[in-house]
Amino acid sequence: MFWQETTKEEVFTLPDTIQDLAFNIHSKILPIDHAYLLSQAVLEHLPWLEEVGGGIFDISVSDGNGWEQNKDGFYYPSRRSKLILRLPKTHLDQALVLVDKTLLLGDYEVKVGKALKPKLLSDMPVVFAKGVVCNENMSENDFLQQCYEALSDLDIKVKKMLAGLNHTLQTDQGAVYTKSLMIADLGKAESVRIQEQGLGPLRTLGCGLFLPHKDIETL
Repeated sequence: MFWQETTKEEVFTLPDTIQDLAFNIHSKILPIDHAYLLSQAVLEHLPWLEEVGGGIFDISVSDGNGWEQNKDGFYYPSRRSKLILRLPKTHLDQALVLVDKTLLLGDYEVKVGKALKPKLLSDMPVVFAKGVVCNENMSENDFLQQCYEALSDLDIKVKKMLAGLNHTLQTDQGAVYTKSLMIADLGKAESVRIQEQGLGPLRTLGCGLFLPHKDIETL
C-alpha cells in the first residue's frame, strides 16, 4: 500500500492588534523630504504616538504612484494621497482627533479629511520598507548583516533580502541616513510580525515601517 497524507496549508488568522489608519488629505504642494515636518505636526496632536510604538508613513510612500515629483525637491499630492498611521488597536479612536485639522509643515499645509476604515496588516510573503536607519558610510553587506541580526532577534528566519536606494532625512538634530529594504519568502506570521515590530528606530519618521509588496521583480 502507498499512502501519502495531503499537505495542509498554513492556517493563519490575521491579528488585529496593530492596524493602519488612513486619512484623506488635501495639500497643494509638499517638499519631498517632509518626514520630520510631518512627524512634528502629527505629534503636536498625538503626543502619545511614540510611547505606544506608533508610526507615520511618508505621504508619498503611502500613495504609491499617486504623486508627481519634480526636479526642485517638491511634489504634488493627488486626491488619492493619504496620511497613514500605524497604531495599536487600542489607540485608533484617539487618533481621530486629526480629522479636520490643518497640519503645518513649515511653509506648507496638509488639511486632514475623514478617516477611512482601519486596515489589518498583510500576510503577504514580500514586504518593503522605503528606509531603514543605517550609518552614513555603511556598505550594503554590513547593512544586510545588521538587518539579518535584528530580524533574527524577532525570530524571523530570513531567506531573501535586498537592499535598495539610499535616502537622507533632514531633522533638527541633523541628517538621518537610511536604505530601502525588501524581505521575501516570509511565512504569514513572520510577515505580520515584521510589520508590527518594524526594524530599527524612528518610526514616526517613517523609518523601519514595512508594507506588503507584490513581488521581487518589480523592485
